[in-house]
Amino acid sequence: MKVEDVTSYFAKDGLLAQRMPNFESRPEQVAMAESVMHSLMDGEHLMVEAGTGTGKSLAYLVPAILWAVANDKKVVVSTYTKTLQEQILNHDIPLLRETLPIPFRYALCLGNENYLSLRRMKRAGQTGLFNRSEEDEQLDDLFSWSRITKTGIKSELPFQPLPSVWEETGRQKDLCQGKNCETYQQCFYFRERRRWYSAHLLVVNHSLFFANVANSGAVLPRFDAVIFDEGQNLEEVGTNFLGLELSNASLNYFLDRLYNPRTKRGRVTHLPDRLTAEIRKQVIKVRQAADAFFENLFDQFGRGDRTLRFHQKPSINNTLFLPLKDLHEMFKSLEPELDVDEDILEATSAAERCFAFNNTLTAWLNQDLENYVYWLEINQRKRFIRATLKGVPVNIKDEMQKQVFDKTERVVMTSATLSTNHTFDYVKERLGFEPEEESILDSPFDYPSQALLYLPKDLPEPSEEINRYVKALSERIEALIESAGGKTFLLFTSYDLLNRVFKVLDPKLSHYPLLKQGDLSPSRMLDRFKQEPSVIFGTNSFWQGVDIPGDALSSVVITKLPFDVPTDPLVQARIEDMKKRQINPFKHFQIPRAIIQLRQGFGRLIRTRSDRGVVSILDSRMVRRGYGQQFIDSLPDCSRTQDINDVKQFLNSPPALTDPRKIK
Repeated sequence: MKVEDVTSYFAKDGLLAQRMPNFESRPEQVAMAESVMHSLMDGEHLMVEAGTGTGKSLAYLVPAILWAVANDKKVVVSTYTKTLQEQILNHDIPLLRETLPIPFRYALCLGNENYLSLRRMKRAGQTGLFNRSEEDEQLDDLFSWSRITKTGIKSELPFQPLPSVWEETGRQKDLCQGKNCETYQQCFYFRERRRWYSAHLLVVNHSLFFANVANSGAVLPRFDAVIFDEGQNLEEVGTNFLGLELSNASLNYFLDRLYNPRTKRGRVTHLPDRLTAEIRKQVIKVRQAADAFFENLFDQFGRGDRTLRFHQKPSINNTLFLPLKDLHEMFKSLEPELDVDEDILEATSAAERCFAFNNTLTAWLNQDLENYVYWLEINQRKRFIRATLKGVPVNIKDEMQKQVFDKTERVVMTSATLSTNHTFDYVKERLGFEPEEESILDSPFDYPSQALLYLPKDLPEPSEEINRYVKALSERIEALIESAGGKTFLLFTSYDLLNRVFKVLDPKLSHYPLLKQGDLSPSRMLDRFKQEPSVIFGTNSFWQGVDIPGDALSSVVITKLPFDVPTDPLVQARIEDMKKRQINPFKHFQIPRAIIQLRQGFGRLIRTRSDRGVVSILDSRMVRRGYGQQFIDSLPDCSRTQDINDVKQFLNSPPALTDPRKIK
């Protein structure tokens, strides 16, 4: 297999062009594909930024497939968003199966909890675990669906299963009988896993990849190369997987599934009475201990919404340790007394969960894990107060090097937004990635004629008095929405600001559908947005991975520079860590992170060569503060203005805007 094979595939008269009448050969796409092929052939790490429109997924999939098939190797492709994963599976791979001259095998890899368990579904039907008619109806629907589905994947269900129903019917690793299961041959999960082991290409998400890291490689088959797309998200996903988390909600849910004294139902009620009477009593004792523990927590730290970081061990007695330990030992002692495999699994699983809860709680209370930051989140809900204990590593650079980059000979990291100020220094420093080759490829789009950047200087800064700020911001957003005739994405950095602006604009813009994140699922919001001129009010999940090509979207409004909240415990700890190492955190951490997020938001607008529109950044710090130029320099080169009349002219006239007031 040669690099020339990749080059010829993307040529003007190549295999891809022969199947795609409107195909345009893009030098950036060819350059990326050649770099990926060199990386795979030479056994080297590669970092490549490919601007929007490069066609980066095909640029890495083609060399990955050709190399894997020629050498009988396995390549993992890991993405962050479901949108990109669906594009690869539903568009790119079908196209490649038609156009590549060789057959190849691929598989989508999902976590085990995504699959229906035929055995557990059958058992749920026999044991009458559910209390509500809605749960029983969904169980009946699952039985019907199980007879027609080919995959058994939860996301393909024609309805959203209740958590309580899926808890009893979905596959759980610690409740799996493996080859001893009566449904092993028909098992959706194991049928898919057999495909994983024979595939050349494994498509996963970052979470599953790190689950594999955390489980010493036991989740995925052995692979020879990994391609991380949307690589800017690796640090956050990796940090969460290496962290600790325990909440009163998760503990109570676990205890309810064992035995709920109110309904008199639960998993242990189906074990022999002579063995479980004491366990039922012990479950109640653990619940009482948990209530007392968290009540003590609220007494000390309050009941209102808050996030509290701990700089030293909290003075809280671990009244849960002994009750949980006793419950763990009771379940362990049950195992030799049980005859039914299902019952043995239930007892073993419950024992392991008790052990894990105790370990997590002890680790959080002791707070002696090196270079970790610990905090408590309290959220007031309608029916109860949720308390979540969290602890995560401040820096995962060393673990990433040891567990990922040193163990895999070929790592390709890519995204449309990896660089800041035209270097990869920030991402490399945060992840400990040391590629042999680096490449920044510009977008093939004609941004000067396709996009206008609106940077008003006359708005108050976000730090000014909140009512004055919201009033001015809302008035400017209203003018921009009217200029675009709807067709607008409003990107916020917090729900608080989103809700304040929505409250002002909702009565004024009744002639457009206003779609607020939280009222509908993101997918339903996007479907409605495409159907008629609308306005989306969105936070984090709309800054990236959202693709609306064509006429439906002509205006993206970024309300505020996406700096991390400085009071966030992890952000605080990272800043402190950099100061200890005599590194300027604002320059080397806060600004680069915000630049990458801003570039993601900007990238929502222009998705094809025919798209046209305006990106408005309504944060006057962009033009008032010295660091604003770094943000401007990191965005695509396009016409810029401070005059809203230019926005109206640009959106209402086909020719490209020539703006004499271009900001330098």
